[in-house]
Amino acid sequence: MGLFDDTVPFKGQKYKDLKSNCIKKGVLFCDPTFPASGRSLYYSRAAPSDIVWKRPGEIVSNPKFFEAGVSSDDFSQGSLGNCWFVAACACLAEDSKLWKKIVPDNEEQEWNEKNKYAGIFHFKFWRCGQWMDVVIDDYLPTRQGRLIFVHSNTRNEFWSALLEKAYAKLAGDYESLVAGNAKDALVDMTGGVGERIAMEDYATPEKQKDLFRILKHSKENHSLMSASIVATGNDMEAELSCGLVKGHAYSVTAVKKIKLGTGLFSIFARDYLQMVRCRNPWGGTEWKGAWSDGSAEWKKVSDSQKKDLGLTFDDNGEFWMSYEDFCHYFTSMDICHMINMSFFSFKKTWREGKVSGMWKKPDRAGGCGNHSTFLNNPQYIFDITEDEDEIMVSLEQQDKRVDKGKDNYTIGFTILRADINRKYRMHDRLDRVSSGPFVLSRSVFNRVKLTRGRYCIIPSTFDPGQVGDFVLRIYASTNLNLIELIHDEPQPGSCCGFAMKRSKIAATQITLVKADGLEPQDKGSTADPYCIVKYEGRSLENHYKEDTLNPEWNDRVTLYRKKPNQEVVIEVWNHNIFKDQLMGFATLPMDNPHQYTGGNIIKRYNLAAKGKEGLISKPGGLWLKVLHTDNMGTV
Repeated sequence: MGLFDDTVPFKGQKYKDLKSNCIKKGVLFCDPTFPASGRSLYYSRAAPSDIVWKRPGEIVSNPKFFEAGVSSDDFSQGSLGNCWFVAACACLAEDSKLWKKIVPDNEEQEWNEKNKYAGIFHFKFWRCGQWMDVVIDDYLPTRQGRLIFVHSNTRNEFWSALLEKAYAKLAGDYESLVAGNAKDALVDMTGGVGERIAMEDYATPEKQKDLFRILKHSKENHSLMSASIVATGNDMEAELSCGLVKGHAYSVTAVKKIKLGTGLFSIFARDYLQMVRCRNPWGGTEWKGAWSDGSAEWKKVSDSQKKDLGLTFDDNGEFWMSYEDFCHYFTSMDICHMINMSFFSFKKTWREGKVSGMWKKPDRAGGCGNHSTFLNNPQYIFDITEDEDEIMVSLEQQDKRVDKGKDNYTIGFTILRADINRKYRMHDRLDRVSSGPFVLSRSVFNRVKLTRGRYCIIPSTFDPGQVGDFVLRIYASTNLNLIELIHDEPQPGSCCGFAMKRSKIAATQITLVKADGLEPQDKGSTADPYCIVKYEGRSLENHYKEDTLNPEWNDRVTLYRKKPNQEVVIEVWNHNIFKDQLMGFATLPMDNPHQYTGGNIIKRYNLAAKGKEGLISKPGGLWLKVLHTDNMGTV
């Protein structure tokens, strides 16, 4: 699998070669991999006999790819239950930069005298870390001369119907587009990061405040959103008294916090209004509550004031509602985050870590943390270099629904705190920082707040033994240095192309728990203490704790040692701007390293320093937890 950048031809079909060949032969393209037949329509039943496949020129006399540009009016659902796809397309139509990603060569695909029509079109979709170029012919399913699935409100415009066909080909057939998640379609058409939000998780005022912040910032970064009301059984597409329809995916087109003046808008008795603008891609019904078109609230504001406040909307299914009502009625949201990674930006800039991987047998498909085989999964480490940072994590599996009758796996990820020098696979479970959610879905997303340190993230299926490809993406404020842990232990070197004999290596794990009673550099002052661990001519250090004489680190290091009987020295230093100061050191005796095989005892070691006549005692002590083993497969 390629890593994220190059576009690959789906099913090996190269658009330019196929079109050139058709033009040379003077024929129109017929796609053998997705034929104009019943098996391209349904996998569970036979296609109705009255469906006829026609090319656009057989439906209208003057077909167009685009007619008067791109808009949400280009998408009417038709008889296929893929409102999630329609809502995603309606969102996409709002941003020309985004739809141009999926509609390459859009001018060259137009019907006109300049372009040589050959009955062939192509679109690009992002799937599990890879952009794919999907080629189709332009045979479309019709009934009585009209398109039966997605179509434009302008009868001679066909780009939306052709886009749907290409997406159906990617999915396997049209029926596979029934019942899905808008976030998956949005991700497929943008390469963004998908998030599913259950509104019940934001039921308290504080959490609703946090959600509004997320939605507002996401919209400012051109993220795409949809919202829906859960429908069960017979109430699918049931219209509520407020005008909203269950089971429909509404596009969210704006999220605003509007400040109100003390004079002009004092009638609302608030300092500001939190407002959400939505669109019903199907028209016909829309919001009838507060702030709906013609409502008492709406009539209180003049047209010029609405324009000044940005309270604009079109008449084709778009409406405003208060954020309070939005949270009350809608039960879930799908967001496709467009992550800002530009260095030249006034908005928050994210740093991305991304890897593609595979769950595979026998030793990389261990299931979730409920199983003893959990650590037999792919493992990745990353670093947080801020004192605290909120990261975003997205895990996406290769969609298995393209294989008829198969479901996606229940997937999730677990984040463990790792040794500060960790570079080999973890064999024990250090502190678990975050786990889940595990979801039966193509992708899973979560936000996690982390403090400074090194972490190990383990993507997994819920059950062990399930195999497949995945892509893992992490976003943070600073570079993450995300890399996979490949080896279980240090590998032997090589000389002149020949592998050298492995030296016997033991492992010593030291947890730098805390220090107490440290001596300040100056009377009445404090310190910024950190540790330097020295062993076998090497050293490593942890990060300092600010403004304390009793620091708590809880940082662990793992030392791989050729000389396990050689003592280890841990120095405590005070971090200064100009010159650091040694506050003392503790010596870890290793003449009998197996005294540390228990590994669960925290012991205090007195600090010392070198004086003119030998070692002298220093104020303070260092608390350590030590584990030694000759079996590196346990650490």
